[in-house]
Amino acid sequence: MKSTKSWLLAAALAAGALGIAAPRAEAAQSCAKPKYVIGMSLMTLTNPYFETMAKSAELYAAADCAKLVYYGGNMSEAQQLNQIEAFIQRHVNAIMFAPADAAAASSAVLAANHAHIPVFTIDTNVDMKSLKRAGGHIVEFVQSNNVELGETAAKEVIAYDKSALHGAPVELGWVDYPFATSVQDRDKGFKTVIDGDKAIHVVSRLNGKGTTPGGLSATAAMLSAHPNVNVIFDINAPSGLGAVDAIRAANKTGKVAVIGLSGSQQAVQAICDNSVYKAGALQDPSLESKIEVANIVKYLHHESVPKLVLTKTYSVTKANCHDMLKIAYP
Repeated sequence: MKSTKSWLLAAALAAGALGIAAPRAEAAQSCAKPKYVIGMSLMTLTNPYFETMAKSAELYAAADCAKLVYYGGNMSEAQQLNQIEAFIQRHVNAIMFAPADAAAASSAVLAANHAHIPVFTIDTNVDMKSLKRAGGHIVEFVQSNNVELGETAAKEVIAYDKSALHGAPVELGWVDYPFATSVQDRDKGFKTVIDGDKAIHVVSRLNGKGTTPGGLSATAAMLSAHPNVNVIFDINAPSGLGAVDAIRAANKTGKVAVIGLSGSQQAVQAICDNSVYKAGALQDPSLESKIEVANIVKYLHHESVPKLVLTKTYSVTKANCHDMLKIAYP
């Protein structure tokens, strides 16, 4: 068997051929020889949410005498498929998968199924209808309660309308990322609540790509095309922070509020500062990792695990933001 050092060298060389980055890290083990190797492919590692998820999973795996190898897919379906193929070639014991594109992810899961490697999805899922039609399956899906996150953000928009806009019409811009199941669920929860409020009008809905530059670009386009926009709903903290930058650049601080997903410490601090980011909803990526890793080890020990786990979410306001900073990811 190759040593860890020699494997890392081989992986670095193979990465160029496969179109993937070399593994970011492999944890120090809690035992002399790890019993299991777990491969993790996340949609990206440039988002601090997913970086926190990966590093937390690495620590939890090491505590359970397992080795975690993780990659970020740079929001690329092709890169994530290459990463899954690399895990299959290495004969990992299990795969953790957070696909950037739910509809396109079935092929990666099917490849692991054919290699008899169990797949556990985390934070965002594959399109289960497509996967089942193709004869594929996953063992477990761990995610935040994303419908609840969307509902929380919508209720905060309504509260903001009453307290700050005094019931005036909300001209809402929606910074979306429609390819991830997590966001699809947030969108569903958000829409269900705002559809019952006649004062809220969605005037624009653009793809912010789940990134700060994308959020900035989408928000800038909305503010240009719809000067009366007074609230921006964001689907994750990076795109929300991009929206904040666009609002400031357009000299609309105090005229346009950002309300939405705000799990990062930077986003929560912005709510504490109460300048543009007014409220949000928070999820805990390290908790998702803790549960998923524990259940992978249970499964590999031939114990039963649930098919779906929903983790707790939180509302973030100026009143509780200092407490939420303790939960928010770096």
